[in-house]
Amino acid sequence: MQKTNPFPGMNPFMEQRWHDAHHTLIGLIRQVLGRELPEAYSALAEEQVIVTGGSSPTYYPDLSIVEDEWKRGLPPVWTPGEYQGLTVAVASPDIVTVETPPERWVEVRHDDGELVTVIEVISPTNRESGRTAFLAKRGDYLAAGVNVVEVDLLRDGRRLIDIEPAAYQSRYGHVGEHYTVCTIRAALPQRREIYICPLRNRLPVVRIPLRHSDPDVPLDIQALVDQVHASGRYWKLDYRRSLEPAPCADDLAWMGERLQAAALI
Repeated sequence: MQKTNPFPGMNPFMEQRWHDAHHTLIGLIRQVLGRELPEAYSALAEEQVIVTGGSSPTYYPDLSIVEDEWKRGLPPVWTPGEYQGLTVAVASPDIVTVETPPERWVEVRHDDGELVTVIEVISPTNRESGRTAFLAKRGDYLAAGVNVVEVDLLRDGRRLIDIEPAAYQSRYGHVGEHYTVCTIRAALPQRREIYICPLRNRLPVVRIPLRHSDPDVPLDIQALVDQVHASGRYWKLDYRRSLEPAPCADDLAWMGERLQAAALI
């Protein structure tokens, strides 16, 4: 059995453990930039919990069912014997607690305290229930003169790149056939530097912008993904599970050949 990433680029089956992959990738980006940034900069991993509201399948799937005692925090209710001449009982709800996923990102700060660049690894929540909040946060960063880099290694759902879906598909093809990295420089807020990453290709080495007077820093996304794969022992994933959305027939056949050669199926 092959224990290295069986694909030359992103392994789409890693979405089975996306929360682990996301968390680990953020840490590795911070670690690599911490070594490569010019002396006057530092990379910091940041996290906060954002409640976006609404019900969404992108919340953590680990739900806990709360049993009696009494329903752990639900107050008692006044129960009259009769209501409009009928004897009624107050219904007991089924209590389910849902964990809200934290938002994580990497900040690049200058030694004078200025926030220069933010690197986001896109999560399903960013695309769906938290889309409006994410786009508002991006706008706030750009308005404050902060560069934004968005690494999107998910196949399903609408991209956060602000191009109409029809125009996006006409230019780049179906979103499920590739990944993207998008950089927005605060000095050029109307411009998007878009890296299209097809399923069969190596993920790119991208440019991380700093202050306009300083050169960009390269970040090898593929090397980091391969480290996530190795440290997470992702060769143990279920490689027989169907992918959503399903790849095109040619890509599906190509994946099957790679997985068979790696003895993973």
